[in-house]
Amino acid sequence: MRRLLCAMLALIAFAIVAVSGRAAHADDGETPSALFTKGVQALRDGRASDAIAAFESLADRGTVDPVASYDRGLAYAMRVRIGAEVSGDLGRAAHGFEEARDLTHDARLADAAARALTVVRSEVARRRTRAGEPVEVDAGRSLARTVSSLLAEDSWCVLAAVCSAILAIGLFVRWIALTRRLRVGGGVAAGLAAPVLLLAVLMALAARHDRLEVREAVVVTPGSRPSDQRGIVVPGSTPLPEGARVEVVDSRDTRARIRFGALDAWVPESALREIARWP
Repeated sequence: MRRLLCAMLALIAFAIVAVSGRAAHADDGETPSALFTKGVQALRDGRASDAIAAFESLADRGTVDPVASYDRGLAYAMRVRIGAEVSGDLGRAAHGFEEARDLTHDARLADAAARALTVVRSEVARRRTRAGEPVEVDAGRSLARTVSSLLAEDSWCVLAAVCSAILAIGLFVRWIALTRRLRVGGGVAAGLAAPVLLLAVLMALAARHDRLEVREAVVVTPGSRPSDQRGIVVPGSTPLPEGARVEVVDSRDTRARIRFGALDAWVPESALREIARWP
């Protein structure tokens, strides 16, 4: 009897697992390419909410693709444009465009994402002006991060390697040259290559640090006020602008410490959406 009971329990457990697996497979029935096609078609038909659902499903599956991010931003912006806006749509549109701009290597897509960001943030600034709030929406990056982002990490490494070779050749020529002209030429080449090499190494390290260590997010909810570590709203502070790009310094429980320009404060994690990076 005991063995029979154990066998029945095992069969029931197996049935539950099988049904769960079948349900999960049903939910997972659409491939990423099918979801992407579905979202693009919904965008063409003007069905913003359907497009959002498709592209959000892609994001939930961990799909990292600049075109999908850009189209997701377009879907949220379309919902605002057609008058069916849901709170946070402008922030989520900005997030999609920021993500597309960061992920893409296509200059045309990067330019389109930057122009779309300008439109979205102009609308946010207009609304903040009407509410009597500061209009600054994009605090920008530090000088070092701005310079390091001018080239890709690999490009800085290549530049460092080239400058290192020029420096070595210049010093070698200066050492073995028999004529004054060659010694001067070698010295000039080495003198020019050395500072550029130093800059390239520093920028490569900065770009690597950005890629591996820096977490950034976009504010996707309007009216989120910065607070201190205890959750007390900072006196005299104004709500963070929807669509603003912030650096995430730390996360604890359901709150995140962010930097936005000179502001260093805490906000609910639900107010942020992290920008995806290539795995």
